[in-house]
Amino acid sequence: MKKITLLLAVFFVSTATTYCQTSDAEMEAMVNLLGVQKKEAMARLVNVTGKDADAFWKIYDEYQKENKKTATQRMKLYEKTALSYNNLTPQRADSLANLYFANRMEQEKKLEVYYKKIKSATNATVAFQFYQAEVYLLTLVRAQIMQQIPTYGEIQAAKK
Repeated sequence: MKKITLLLAVFFVSTATTYCQTSDAEMEAMVNLLGVQKKEAMARLVNVTGKDADAFWKIYDEYQKENKKTATQRMKLYEKTALSYNNLTPQRADSLANLYFANRMEQEKKLEVYYKKIKSATNATVAFQFYQAEVYLLTLVRAQIMQQIPTYGEIQAAKK
């Protein structure tokens, strides 16, 4: 578990500082790299063998492909947030918060859909391992990114 945390932490520390200056191609490359690293981490966190493994990885690859759009939108949202700090109006803050809520809801819906697909194709234990591992990895990724981006309150306090 510590190796997985370290692997993902190194990736995010090295890339999080470039969010405000990324092109769409760079953003896609970061999402693709994250997908590869997540799959490696998932292989360590989900204990699945035999025919269940075949079914699980097929569905997991489908999940990753479908989730790519949500991940890219989330990264663009981090960028948009950072770029809004110099002129953050109450309306803009509300708009950003609602975009974060929508992105999180989309992610949660996909998790539930794919939990059910994996459960149907394998069993509830494998599906639960997927859910637990995915939530762990998403939380780790979000925490690493958020540690690299100062909050609006921190920016305002630094100006004083």
